[in-house]
Amino acid sequence: MTSPKKRVDPLFVALAVVLVAVAAAVGVVFFQLHSKISALQTGASFTFRYEIAPNSPDKPPLLNILERVNASSGSVSGQYAPGKLQLSFYQLNEDDSVKTSPFTRVYIDSEETLFDIGQLYTVLRQAVTDKLSLASVLLPEWSLGDYISQTQAAAVLGVETNKVELQELSGFALSLKGLKKVSPSAARDGYRYYQFPAAADGTTLVLGFSTDALFSKTTPIHVLLTIPDHNVHIQLTGTVTSAKTVLSPPASRMSDEDIATLAQIRQSVESVWKMIQSAAQTTN
Repeated sequence: MTSPKKRVDPLFVALAVVLVAVAAAVGVVFFQLHSKISALQTGASFTFRYEIAPNSPDKPPLLNILERVNASSGSVSGQYAPGKLQLSFYQLNEDDSVKTSPFTRVYIDSEETLFDIGQLYTVLRQAVTDKLSLASVLLPEWSLGDYISQTQAAAVLGVETNKVELQELSGFALSLKGLKKVSPSAARDGYRYYQFPAAADGTTLVLGFSTDALFSKTTPIHVLLTIPDHNVHIQLTGTVTSAKTVLSPPASRMSDEDIATLAQIRQSVESVWKMIQSAAQTTN
């Protein structure tokens, strides 16, 4: 006598199928995220809109400089190679479009941070002479080496070197190992966020990937970066594309002998700027 066949509950079968499909989908997303991060490890190009805000009322010196040229928010584009970054920063026009020429550039590797002070001075000089044509006589055109080191920048600004160095930014390892899935308060809809292990100085990086574009070559990214040494929180929104990049330190460097000249130029800019502000207040 044969035993009766057990009836399989259709609801149980449907639930099992759903669970298998969900597990497969999660596995595919994880694999794709791993593949994308692995690709970005070897090199990338990117463009972001950025916003920089201080973490306390005491504004850091670099943020003060950015605010002077109306660039505490703007656009940054650049390239990444393992352990190296090249960044170009752009101001925004009144209609929120991006200016065609950068106001400064920064090169970062594990050894040093280099600032394109020549480009920054040129932009500052133009901003001043636009308001006061006579200033072109008081402020000479740039004729020194373009980039200054973090040590030179610290000497000019009168701050400690760790207030201007940024090489910790080159030390993040884009790996799934140690990543923690998080839900930041500034999260965007449709993004999945991961926090990387904090750097030695406490710098924290949270990356948000658009889940709709994980299979695309160019991926929308939302970056939340906090740098305690600089007392700032930086938010970036844009796209990143894996790319083969070769980055080298810039050749045009300012000599230590020219730092005194740079300090004098900075004082001249400050004096002319105060004169412009005084004239504006008198007019009003």
